[in-house]
Amino acid sequence: MNCFIFVFLVFPAVFSEDVVRLVKPPDSVHEGLGRVEVKHQGTWGTVCDDGWSFEDASVVCEEMGFVKAIFQANRAKFGQGTGPVWLSKMMCTGQEKTLLDCPHSGWGENSCDHSRDAGVSCLQQGLPQILEVGCYQDKSDDRALNKLYANLRSQIDWWNMRSMVTKCAERAFVRGYKYFGVQFYGECWGDDRLRPSYDKHGPGKGCTDGVGDEVHNYVYRFAPWRDLGCWRDVGDGRTMKLLANFRQKIDWFHLEKTVQMCYEAAKKANKKFFAIQFFGECWVSDTESYKLHGPSTNCWNGVGRDYDNYVYEVLW
Repeated sequence: MNCFIFVFLVFPAVFSEDVVRLVKPPDSVHEGLGRVEVKHQGTWGTVCDDGWSFEDASVVCEEMGFVKAIFQANRAKFGQGTGPVWLSKMMCTGQEKTLLDCPHSGWGENSCDHSRDAGVSCLQQGLPQILEVGCYQDKSDDRALNKLYANLRSQIDWWNMRSMVTKCAERAFVRGYKYFGVQFYGECWGDDRLRPSYDKHGPGKGCTDGVGDEVHNYVYRFAPWRDLGCWRDVGDGRTMKLLANFRQKIDWFHLEKTVQMCYEAAKKANKKFFAIQFFGECWVSDTESYKLHGPSTNCWNGVGRDYDNYVYEVLW
């Protein structure tokens, strides 16, 4: 009986000049995606996708200063490199500080060519708030959202189907989509038109747990603001300026409507930051003055209580 022993070596990155970089495709406008390259003995080379995993991608993305990995890319998805294929059979756990701390098969110890260059797509910044639009019908011969940008049906968690919303959202955000839909429990549909026609076939009832069935999209949109959290205010040293008072219009079952009203008022006033205080007061500023008195825990469902601001940044 023949026995084969595979030895994976750990080569520490310390005391070396080895470096990692991302090389994005020439036609890409997005940061945080590209072919993974490493510099060894003064020469740049690539990484083979043999065994290339999400854990490997996570280490690269965090090493590059991004929020997290969205997916690992195989088969030279982001273009073929040149020079040696330096690394293969990476075995990161996801906890390493650099890709070069991960076990691998040895420098240059592989038979890969550049058709198998590995890459990553990383989340560049935190997602804006995700707002539900609703459940809508679709037709296979006349798509309401015109781009199937990810098929994640192999990753469906049937016990937590809403986790698919986050996965689709991350991929939609890096593509610049403002609307996206989850169909067939794991298909991510998007649209780059200014006003997508997600409702062209009318509302539907074929959705459950935030995702659609075979012929329905559960549609979401990104809020035009970023959530900055809860911050303390004081009566004799206000950190922001009162712009409007919506306390008479509070819908206690849908406080996001108050956020929307304050956003619209802040945008009209050309303000960069806005906040909800006392459940319905709309406060604004042009600077990060809201941080003056430090963070607070005295907020609820995206709005501040008395003398506390739940702050947002206007994105568009």
